Amino acid sequence: MSLLRPLKAAEIVARTIVGDIQSSGLSPGTSLPSEAAMLEQYGVSRESLREGLRLLEVQGMITIRRGPGGGPIVGAVDAAHLGRVSALFYNMAGATYEELFEAWVWAESELAERAARNPDGELRAARMESFLCEHDGGDETLGSYLEEHAGFHRAVAELAGNRVLAFSLQTYGQIVTHHVAVLDDPRNLRGVLIDDHLHIARAVCNGRPRRARELMQTHLGGVVDYCRSRLAVPLDSPIEWL
Repeated sequence: MSLLRPLKAAEIVARTIVGDIQSSGLSPGTSLPSEAAMLEQYGVSRESLREGLRLLEVQGMITIRRGPGGGPIVGAVDAAHLGRVSALFYNMAGATYEELFEAWVWAESELAERAARNPDGELRAARMESFLCEHDGGDETLGSYLEEHAGFHRAVAELAGNRVLAFSLQTYGQIVTHHVAVLDDPRNLRGVLIDDHLHIARAVCNGRPRRARELMQTHLGGVVDYCRSRLAVPLDSPIEWL
């Protein structure tokens, strides 16, 4: 049974490194100790240490800078990393894009409702402030556009008051967004998305949970319709991270 499988040495050291990052309050971009220091600190073989670091790198917990002066660096807690790993499990389970879209609409709508129910009105206003006005996209790059879009959904999720839900439920949207970015140009939807974000932000800011949920459902329903018509991926095929 997988739940009872003993952890490998590499998994134990990976977990210990994450624990040390958390307990020490290390921020993204902070350099971790050298390999020699880690070998002494954790008392494992070089092979186990390197495998443990690779596990963390694949999952986005750290990045490894190559060359002189390089080494492991603390990564950011990003739902995109979890989405990338989750897509592998969904693929093996045979989960389809139609199922992904259904889960995505429900998840983001739930987060929007919870965000609007957050009892701290000042916090709601502060988190939604930057989305309460129109933005001129101008000549923005694809990367900056995706970050702006992800930033809105991240801000909503953070107001939901449950970090497990906020982090895990965002992964569905990360997979969808990645597909749109690879197979099409999501900036084609900018006018619709930004306008939708504005209305959702107002509902969250004003503490209207039912309205926030309805607006998010409508918003994502439009995106799903766009994906169905434009993405060259059979919707009954298993989910992949392209």
